[in-house]
Amino acid sequence: MSISLRIERKSGGEPIEFIKGEITGFTYKNNSSINLSAKSTNLAHSLHIRSKIPLHSLPSVICNADNSNMLYTWENTEYKPDSEDYYRKCNIQVVRNENAIRDITFTHAYVDKYQEQIDTSKEILEFELVLKQKEDQLGKIQYTPQLELKETREQDQPDVSQKNTRRRI
Repeated sequence: MSISLRIERKSGGEPIEFIKGEITGFTYKNNSSINLSAKSTNLAHSLHIRSKIPLHSLPSVICNADNSNMLYTWENTEYKPDSEDYYRKCNIQVVRNENAIRDITFTHAYVDKYQEQIDTSKEILEFELVLKQKEDQLGKIQYTPQLELKETREQDQPDVSQKNTRRRI
């Protein structure tokens, strides 16, 4: 099984990519009600990503003069309404036996949390990245396979005729 992550800037340039098994863990969290008529002021979808990367595979600051394709630089980007680099398109894909079992794209992702630590004895950089989708763009999150809205609502309604129901994750 492998997990890949691709982060693209709207202004173009080289994307940030982790495709060679560097992503060691992934969690998708949704604290939003699936019922569209529910009243909630605290909607949130987030991707929690963990990684271990050998230090020798990181680009040098000299080779990447503007540092625009580094996670810690994106994390420190100041919010400006007209900034094209604050919100980015992020795709995470989980593949097993050459078949994608999860494929999620946040079209307007921003860094909610980023932390890294370097273990010099093992020459490894470990990081944890938490991404969230811009609140007014929650409807643009892309999932594969895509559920139809009607199916989603039906899944939210309990079926009293069945005592034991399972929900596939």
